[in-house]
Amino acid sequence: MAESLMQIDNDILYKLSPHIFWDVDIKKIDIKRDKKFIIGRIANYGFETDEILLHKMYPYRVLRKIIKELDNLNESAIPYLSLVFNIKERAFKCYGKKPSHMNY
Repeated sequence: MAESLMQIDNDILYKLSPHIFWDVDIKKIDIKRDKKFIIGRIANYGFETDEILLHKMYPYRVLRKIIKELDNLNESAIPYLSLVFNIKERAFKCYGKKPSHMNY
């Protein structure tokens, strides 16, 4: 049986690449409350090892749902996530939008 969010504590966050949360205090992040933030950061900035940990933190269905709802993904992340989660690129909320750091 897959592990639930209740069985995994925040210690797994300390195993993620430090650059993912460069601008926040990781001690204040909660994997249940801040899952959209965590998933978005790993989708945009994570390495393969971070993705493996992400799949340990959240069930596939949760990841798939949140990935589609993210407002801001790197352009290169969308095709990759489309393949990994079997989601059509146009189904992403941010599809066709410039990332906010590119709006000039």
